[in-house]
Amino acid sequence: MNKIAILLFTGIVLSTGAMAQTKAQQDVNMNQKVLTNTIVDKKEDKHEAGSDLAHFKMKSAMAKRREVRRHRKSIRIQSENLENHGVSHPLAKSKHQAKAEKEMKESKQ
Repeated sequence: MNKIAILLFTGIVLSTGAMAQTKAQQDVNMNQKVLTNTIVDKKEDKHEAGSDLAHFKMKSAMAKRREVRRHRKSIRIQSENLENHGVSHPLAKSKHQAKAEKEMKESKQ
């Protein structure tokens, strides 16, 4: 009876540990995708801000620059969070992933 209780307790502990690790990995993958999308949005906004500035649309360009700064702050925070979860170089990986997605999209057209 005592051995059965110990085996049951050990099984519960191991399965709980495995389930906890699975959830953390899914969160990391989701955060990595969010970081990639944020990088893509920042690039688009930065391009629009430069275009507005080139055409002397100052108010619009200043608003876009504010948005770009918000994206940069968000990217930095997300990157630090991923590094704390054990991902090495999350920013570089996301930039490479965004570039690869863009190239795939262009090759389909």
